[in-house]
Amino acid sequence: MRTIIAILLLATPAAAQMSPVGCNALSASAEDASARLNDALALMQGDAFRSAMPHMPQQAKAAAADVEDARIAAEMAMREYTRALMDFSTAIRNCGQ
Repeated sequence: MRTIIAILLLATPAAAQMSPVGCNALSASAEDASARLNDALALMQGDAFRSAMPHMPQQAKAAAADVEDARIAAEMAMREYTRALMDFSTAIRNCGQ
């Protein structure tokens, strides 16, 4: 439901035209999304995969290294996205007042 509200509110041309309720709904939605992404990040640590890499067949090691590189890149991007969501949440809360 928050997602639908957020989409409708994003159609508003400027935050100055939004009500504090609308701004706070967007803030809460962004904060919730950030928290959910943080939960997902906890599942992406990859410790077991990394520990198993030395024991993998030789022909799988290069592909495993690619998987690990992609995981690290995805994790960094998700962390940046969660920080941006929290910054947005803070900025829009109470319409920036």
